[in-house]
Amino acid sequence: MSLLSWSKSALPTFSRGGIHPDEHKELTENLPIEDFIPTSVSLPVSQSLGPSAEPLVVKAAKVKRGDVIATVPGGGVSLHAPVSGIIKNVQTGPHASLVYDTVITIQAKPGEDDPQFPEQAGWQALPVAQMLERIRDAGVVGLGGAAFPTYRKLTLPKDAKVDTLVINGSECEPYLTCDYRLMLEESEKVVLGSWLISKIIGVKNCVIGVEDNKQPAAEKMRQTIAELGLDKMDPPVKMTVVVTQTRYPQGSEKQLVQSLTGRLVPKGGLPMHVGIVVQNVATAIACLEAIRNGKPVLERVLTVSGLGIKTPKNLRVPIGTSVEDLLAYCGGYSGEVVKILLGGPMMGRTIADLGVSVTKGSSGLLFLTAAETSITRYQPCISCGECIDACPMGLEPNRVSQYMEAGRPLETEQFGIRECFECGCCSWSCPSHRPLVQFMQVAKAAYRRHERKAK
Repeated sequence: MSLLSWSKSALPTFSRGGIHPDEHKELTENLPIEDFIPTSVSLPVSQSLGPSAEPLVVKAAKVKRGDVIATVPGGGVSLHAPVSGIIKNVQTGPHASLVYDTVITIQAKPGEDDPQFPEQAGWQALPVAQMLERIRDAGVVGLGGAAFPTYRKLTLPKDAKVDTLVINGSECEPYLTCDYRLMLEESEKVVLGSWLISKIIGVKNCVIGVEDNKQPAAEKMRQTIAELGLDKMDPPVKMTVVVTQTRYPQGSEKQLVQSLTGRLVPKGGLPMHVGIVVQNVATAIACLEAIRNGKPVLERVLTVSGLGIKTPKNLRVPIGTSVEDLLAYCGGYSGEVVKILLGGPMMGRTIADLGVSVTKGSSGLLFLTAAETSITRYQPCISCGECIDACPMGLEPNRVSQYMEAGRPLETEQFGIRECFECGCCSWSCPSHRPLVQFMQVAKAAYRRHERKAK
């Protein structure tokens, strides 16, 4: 799809860059969410942005579902046992992005007395401070993939002037359909969670953004909003669903804010600086369950897909479920798999160890064949400018890559690397198959190391 065809559409979208990769959502979009509980789970202690949690349990200890098993010193997002059982090991294990991490393995032994987290009386009327405490204690992070601690994001500065909550139902990554299924199957939870977040940040306007390739979800959300009568609740919230163009990366915060409100987040700024807070639909559900039920983040819904898996599925699985167990549950390989990704094809992480586990931020698991992904050796830059046209932030990935190849990473800030959110549009658009987003990542890491040494 060309930029010209986007500009002619009546549906809202962002103004700069973007791409439209093949969606592949037909593999799972009509598959209801299934529950899968493995015989054991292995939880990396690094599950959110910020300092890692430290284990509170030792080998052979008994744990109940929902018990705190790791905490961050000085306060932060805790990690909870997603199943009841026995601690099998606390040792170094594989991690999707860190390569290795401290991992807590639990041999599952479910019991009849496992906590069920029923609805608690008076949850709608809790003070905002107590709601935030419950979100923090439940270990809620951004479940769209960023994994930023939600209680911190919702604790606004005193001088913040926020008037609108944006709920991100875009799910613009190809293949992924877990948020789509949540909007269809658990729309009431999404809406009530959005109402609670609106109450916490003190706004009376909430906009839910859904791409136009998910019309059934948009209609279901509108129906649920009308049935619940949020404009009559205390406090009343005007909640609307806006259908946007299907365009990657529509689900990025800055792009979605512009699409839904017309407001431009300034360079180096946050949506908060233009009066907006953004949360994902799955995060809204997690906030509701934390406040209403006192339930920690114990599981998540993710999409298992790709032509390399026999039976694609949308699954609700405990945090810590291994790729190996998911592969077996979905029937094993289909054809020759050349790449396994935890996450989506644009921003996910390639993994080489089937022992890697699902974390709170894992929205997908993809098994891709050669027909679905490029494994071509990359070529020199031909200065075509395709990556610049595709970049939604107007950066210069081509120049960053050239400076990186010349061994000059600390001279790349002039090309905008600090504004890069690693969407992958540049790599997707490059006719020379250059790993441009990886060059950006390495340059950013070089600056972080340099700044740490300078302190």
